Amino acid sequence: MNRPFVYGELAEKDNFIDRVEDRKQLKTFLSNGISVMLISPRRWGKSSLVRQTMNELLAEDKTVRVCYVDAFSVTSMSEFLNAFASAVIESTSSTIEKRFEDIKRFINVITPSFTIKDDAHNSFSMDLRINPLEQSTQEILRLPETIAQAKGLHVIVCIDEFQQLATLSEWKSLEGKMRSEWQLQHNTTYCFYGSKRHMMMDIFGNASNPFYRFGQVLFLKKISRDYWIPYIIDGFHKTGKTISEEMAARICDIVKCHSWYVQQLSFFVWSNTDDEVTEEIFRHQLQLLIDTNAPMFMSDSESLTPAQIGMLAAVSNGETKLSSKAVVTRYNLGNMQTITRNKHRLQELDIIEQQDDRLLFVDAVYELWFRQQYQRRIRP
Repeated sequence: MNRPFVYGELAEKDNFIDRVEDRKQLKTFLSNGISVMLISPRRWGKSSLVRQTMNELLAEDKTVRVCYVDAFSVTSMSEFLNAFASAVIESTSSTIEKRFEDIKRFINVITPSFTIKDDAHNSFSMDLRINPLEQSTQEILRLPETIAQAKGLHVIVCIDEFQQLATLSEWKSLEGKMRSEWQLQHNTTYCFYGSKRHMMMDIFGNASNPFYRFGQVLFLKKISRDYWIPYIIDGFHKTGKTISEEMAARICDIVKCHSWYVQQLSFFVWSNTDDEVTEEIFRHQLQLLIDTNAPMFMSDSESLTPAQIGMLAAVSNGETKLSSKAVVTRYNLGNMQTITRNKHRLQELDIIEQQDDRLLFVDAVYELWFRQQYQRRIRP
């Protein structure tokens, strides 16, 4: 039996829901040569959205080629250039033989070595021997445009977790080179997406940085419960099980329509239901959801100071006037300088966010876990 709810992998086909307007926007910008910076908290479905949109573009326009680079685990500029060149060559050449030809034709300043992977996609990895660095860097960054012009293609380069490149020791040099090369390209469009919003906004929203106003910034929103509820009900129904509309709505509401958690909690409830979802099943599986994610939450919290924990307790309790004497005393928030610094730091860590005049937890399940761990601190 195929499980009706998926998480931990890209949502595709029947598991990809809604995002109609998001896909339309993304396609409109990228197909018309406008680069996009897509920003949202982690596990909201950015990668699935990009893949789904790119698949649609590939089907609609035979001149489009899409290459994907995952920057999450990149540790050096040469490693990024290797991944970048490999992705470009692989996406613009249909066979291994043509890839070898393109490497000889389009890459002149490096001596690559290869590892061929024996799989259905004839994929390969490439190790670039970069010397001299300056010349080869510019050539690699120019590679998608060079190939696009030569072959009459529109190349779209998608770089996941782009903000991780800003942690490299060579970032400042690389950042300037990327902007100077990429802003002149007319046949190549870029889609950068990342989950650390503070870092992404600094890269693309800070007027002093090279990538300021490089393209269109899009903030991904949550999928509405109006889409989630029938999706959950149908997932149960097509596997011979039943969940009420009210219970499906509770799944959405308890995790605040967070894509990953809706899928995860729905799966937990579904996998422990024989016929129909009961209150007991829901409560037990909700606790399992919290317990399953607890190690990650503990890791996120272990470096927080007592005053930062106190601020989270205040936020969880719905406090809006963090500088008031009563709130400061009750939660041990410290002086005004400490409060401002901690507020900024917790936003940098993407633990809390500002919405209108309120601070809220970014992660709804983290808040549920936090309330259980620090119950004494958050009593009304």
